[in-house]
Amino acid sequence: MSDNIDLKELEKKAWKSTLEDGIFEIYFGILHLSLTIGVVLDEVLPFPYNSIIAFSIIGLGLIFFFIAKKYVSQPRLGKVKFGLSRIKRKFKTIAVLTVNFFLLLIIYLIGINFNLPGYLYGLIVGLLFFTLPLCFVAYFLQFNRLYAIAFLLGLSFFLDELFALFLIPEPFDSLLAFGIVSIMILSIGIVVFIRFLKKYPLPKEEVL
Repeated sequence: MSDNIDLKELEKKAWKSTLEDGIFEIYFGILHLSLTIGVVLDEVLPFPYNSIIAFSIIGLGLIFFFIAKKYVSQPRLGKVKFGLSRIKRKFKTIAVLTVNFFLLLIIYLIGINFNLPGYLYGLIVGLLFFTLPLCFVAYFLQFNRLYAIAFLLGLSFFLDELFALFLIPEPFDSLLAFGIVSIMILSIGIVVFIRFLKKYPLPKEEVL
């Protein structure tokens, strides 16, 4: 029985170590930054050129994520295969995000039918579409820093509407709101990434 407990603890430590590299936060920051750039380009470039550039940034974020995981994180931590419990957590995460999609649809319809004020609509969408589901994801994945990211992502939509209420013209209201949050998330990721590099230096090659 004690062996099983030890194995679970080892798997838990191994899982948490894969989340220590800050790569996920940097990737999320890049995704949010693409949204910020997309808002600005929407005002100066016609469709589909504005969307192409925004999605290209998302593609660069994906490339960064896989390259960094393979060539920075994996050489320091090794390759780990997780058990059934971790797989179940991933499926629960997918289920939460699926339910979240339908919640967004309901909120969108409520926003139209009841003509909610912009700042209240932004707060509801931010909390229910980003903060709440990402908090569930953070719980299932045992990823504590994701709680902070979930809060920041939800806050950005509220700030967007709030800045518009203070008569900041478009697209500067969205640029300011999403830009601030993007920089904050990227900063968290970069700080964690630097700490990871210091904590897990590359093993020195043995000289024959």
